[in-house]
Formats: sequence, C-alpha cells, structure tokens
Amino acid sequence: MMLSMVIVLALALSSALAQRPPHMRPLSLEGCGTHKGCAIFPPGCHLGPQGHEACDYVYVQEVEPGNPDNIRIQLMANVGGWAAVGFNTVPHMPGTDVVACQLTPEGQVQVKNLHNVNHTNVVDNPENVAPFLYDAVGHYHNGTISCQCDRPIVTGNDKFDMDLNKAHHLIFAWNFNGTAPAHGPLMHMHQMKPIVMNETVTAKSVFFNNNATHPNNSRPIDLTGCGSTKGCSRAPAGCKSSEDCYYIMTQEADKKAGVIHFEIDTAVAGWAAIGYNFNHTMNGTDVTACQLTPEGDRVVIKKLHNINHTNWLDNEHDPSHGLLHSEGHFVNNRIRCSFSRMIAPIQGDHFSRDLSKSSYIILAANVNGTAAPNQALMHKHNIQPIILDGMHTAYDHFNFNGTTEQVDLPFKHQPTPAEFSPMRTFDVEGCGEKKGCSRMPAGCKNPQKDCDYFFSQEADHDTGSVRFEMSAKVAGWLAFGYNFNMTMNGTDVVGCQLEANGETVNIKNMHNVNHSNFLDFPEQAVSSKGAYVA
Repeated sequence: MMLSMVIVLALALSSALAQRPPHMRPLSLEGCGTHKGCAIFPPGCHLGPQGHEACDYVYVQEVEPGNPDNIRIQLMANVGGWAAVGFNTVPHMPGTDVVACQLTPEGQVQVKNLHNVNHTNVVDNPENVAPFLYDAVGHYHNGTISCQCDRPIVTGNDKFDMDLNKAHHLIFAWNFNGTAPAHGPLMHMHQMKPIVMNETVTAKSVFFNNNATHPNNSRPIDLTGCGSTKGCSRAPAGCKSSEDCYYIMTQEADKKAGVIHFEIDTAVAGWAAIGYNFNHTMNGTDVTACQLTPEGDRVVIKKLHNINHTNWLDNEHDPSHGLLHSEGHFVNNRIRCSFSRMIAPIQGDHFSRDLSKSSYIILAANVNGTAAPNQALMHKHNIQPIILDGMHTAYDHFNFNGTTEQVDLPFKHQPTPAEFSPMRTFDVEGCGEKKGCSRMPAGCKNPQKDCDYFFSQEADHDTGSVRFEMSAKVAGWLAFGYNFNMTMNGTDVVGCQLEANGETVNIKNMHNVNHSNFLDFPEQAVSSKGAYVA
C-alpha cells in the first residue's frame, strides 16, 4: 500500500514538472558579434543592473544550443504596448514575417506569430497565435516588455513564414501603449517609423547592430519646413544655422501616431534642455535634457521634472524612460540630439505634460555641467533660460528666427555668446540701489583686490530667482546663510568650497543642524560658476 502511494505521488510530480512553463532566460549582450546577432537602440546603450534599463529596444538571435535547426529569439523594449521583429527579403513592411510580444489589458505578455498584408498585421493562425513558436514566454515589469521564443529556421509554412536560411532584412518596431487581447493581431500601429537593418542577415549571422537606419545627429539639423511643417526656435535672433546659432530646437508632431519628434543642437559641452510648463516658471516644468557624460564620449537623453528649481529624473533606474528613439552626439564642441515622446502622457505618468494643450516652451543650457548617465542635471543652467513668447501646442508650426520684426522678439531673454564666459568680474556698481551688498573691510571698492570678503544679491522679479556673488581671500570655503533668528541651527546655507586639487570650486546647497552642515541633496549641487585665483 505504501509503495502504491509513492508511485502515484511520483507520477503526479512528474506530470507537474512536464507542464511547468518555460523559464525566462536572462537578457545578455555577451557574445554579440561572436556567436549571437544583436540589435540595440539607441546605438551604444548599455544594459543596466536589471538587464535592460538603459536601452529602448533590444533584439538578440542565436542558433538554439544543441538544435541547429532552430533559432532562439529574445526581445525587450521599454514600452507598455508591444515590441516586434520582422523578417523580409525587402526592406519594407508588406509581406513581413513578424514575431511580436504584446501586452494584454490584463498585464500579461503574449508572444505572437503574425504576417503583414500591406501595412495591416494579421495572425498566422486565428486559433493559435504562436504556431511554430516554442518555449514562448513573456514578462512585463516597471514599464518594460521582455519575451523569448524558439522557432524552426524553416517552419514549412511557406505562405507566411520566411525561410531564415535565406538572406533577409530585420525590421524593428514597437508601440508605446497599444495593448490588445491575447488572441488577435497587434491592435495599434507602431508609433515610430520602423527601423530597418540595411544589410541582410540569416538565422546564423552574427552581428552587433549599428548599421540600422536611424537618425544621425552627427549632422547639423535640417531646418527645412520651419514654420510650415514643424516648429523651430533659434538663438540669437537672426542666426541661420549651427555655424552662427548657439541654440537650435525643432519639434514636429505626428498626429496620427500621437508622437512628437524633437531635435536640439547647441554650442555647449554640458547639457541642453527643453521644458514645458503651464506658466513661465521653472517649478513644475516637464523637462527633457541632452547631457554630456564626464568622459566626453557620450550624450545621454534624460527625462526629468523640476521641483523648486531642482531637476529630478522621472525614473531613477532609467534616465530615458518614456522617450522613444533617443540619440545624441558631441561633435565640434556641440551637443546634438534627437528624441521622440508621446504627445499625451500614458496612464501612470505623473510628470509629463499633455503637449496637445498650450504650454510655455522653456529652453535652457549649461556650458560645461556634465553628469553621469544615471544622474539628474548636476549643474543648473548658467545662462538665463529662454522662454518663447506665448503658449504653444505640439502641433504649432512656429519659426522663431529673428528674420522679421514679428519674430525678432520671441525670447524673454536672448543671451549672447559673450555670456558663456566662465566667470564675470565682480563690482560694487549698483550696491544699495539695485542689489544688496556686504563687504569687508568697510568701504573697499574692488572685490577681487582690496576686499577680504564680498557678497551681493540681486533679484530677478521676472523669473522669480535671485543671483548671488561671493568672493573671499581664503583657500578653504566661504558661505552665506539665511535664518529667522540669529543662530546657526536651522540656517539655509550656500557654500563655495575649494576641492583638494586646488583648482575646482564646488557650490553646495546645505542646511545647518546644531552647528553641523548637511547637503540638502547629497547627489546634487546648485547652479554654479566658481573659480579659485591664487
């Protein structure tokens, strides 16, 4: 009797194991170009600690280990709709053999085998959305779709499936928020133009993408269509191209896809940004910035939001979360970048503005404030932000270039290249009239020469900000603070501190607790320009 029970239990356990769903393999770029074929977007992106945060889209193919007749496919995209790869002998959508990972309204990921009839997606088999796909499994977490499957290189279904031994183009597409039922086609069209591999491959090809057709921002921005098909802004007034403009921005909406495309070109080596707000202040602004890394070899596009003049990443694990097809370059001492985003925010996005509604457009830049890819803008703008005149939507075709009297006044402030100088010379002009000053010894007239300590503050009522200047004959630090009483405890402090290298001055925003200073934000400083002169 005991033996019979053991046998029954063993058989039940064996049956359960046989029905266990396939295991989700980790996504890795190790072996790309040697024994795997890989495509990543934007080119040069890196997989984060969770496996995928820094890339918008990843495709990996390899011959299934131990089974040379099968191809193993892995897909990942930072989307909440679907991600797909297509196979076609020509670089077009009609006739494409498609494998897609689709998020269902219930939050599950369904792997599907489909084909394109003209530009319409159709399931190969209405009764089975994944014929010839084995060990298919998908996962959705924190705004990212991941899936995998194995399929025969030759399925025998010549009507819909390509023989992947034959040379074909790879076509990559995704949709940001178009969910659909598990059994059926992709209900929503891709919101971006599909990316096509220029060179043909086979199932056994090894490659590491970068020959895909995608925007190349190493070239100057094309200003054709400004004022007619897209909105453009340039500074200073009257400039015509990157040769004489230090800031160029274009925006172009695709109303059908619900997406807006941006390009930015600036003569800076720190960061450049565009912001949208319902009023013309920085607080509450929806920001996208293109920032150079400290190594100077990479421009990272970051989605942020501004709280009380401090920028925060929308998603600390994925700086580009919510952006599509982002790409940046640093060429000839200029940051050039492009990116796209949804015009209306998706459900759960609490930081993005609805760009179909009128907003003020705010342009800002920092000359030399680099930061690591996973950090917010570590340095505030060091030129006054440019606020376009009036309010605009994603669909407006404005052309602010200063060529006529009407468009010669689009900017609240038009800085000139002279304002990019690293430090101004402090002076006492205007002390007691337009700015408040404190100096020691009393009556000293030249802050750089005969003043042991100099401090000034000047309010800008238009922008709701205040500018401070400080100097002292010290080689350590100097600071000023504000408090409601005449004690140090509870003081709001800004300090300028010389680094150990004896060259760099860091400006820090702090607060005092019982005579000890603490950084307000340990990973962020304030807007600053500092210098040490021996």
